[in-house]
Amino acid sequence: MNQHRSQFRDELAIIPSVAVWVAVLAFVLVQVCLLGLAPHYIPNDLPPRPWLPFIAMVGGLFLGVIILLIGYVNADSKRRGMNSLLWTLLVIFVPKALGFLAYFLLRKPLLLPCPKCGTPVAADFVYCQKCGHSLRPFCCHCGRAITPDFICCPYCGKPAGAAVTQT
Repeated sequence: MNQHRSQFRDELAIIPSVAVWVAVLAFVLVQVCLLGLAPHYIPNDLPPRPWLPFIAMVGGLFLGVIILLIGYVNADSKRRGMNSLLWTLLVIFVPKALGFLAYFLLRKPLLLPCPKCGTPVAADFVYCQKCGHSLRPFCCHCGRAITPDFICCPYCGKPAGAAVTQT
């Protein structure tokens, strides 16, 4: 069995179970309203009978996907250290999916845990804001930041085998 889950599955896993249940409930309510109640109360204003199940299915799926996206934005904004209430309300009340578009264009990068204390820090931070631990190794000769896989420092040319991470 494949032990590696896809990144898409990992992203879907952050959707809160409450949002999944609300999406399922919304789907069922659309089916009940369009297939069960509407033919009895507004029989003359409905589309042709053969099209009604298709319209109910597409409408229910559309509403369910929107609810799942709202749940995703709420959980993802918390995970990224953003104001989740603000982004959730923005996604709900800005029309024509512009709120979703704004969120996905303006969201912050994921926070990574500090290796020393576990505090979530932004990927571009050089030091942890809580414990001061250096998050990037630097050359012990010239003091400039380098990546751990460098063999020699690209700034001073000296061997980077002595690169250290300052604590």
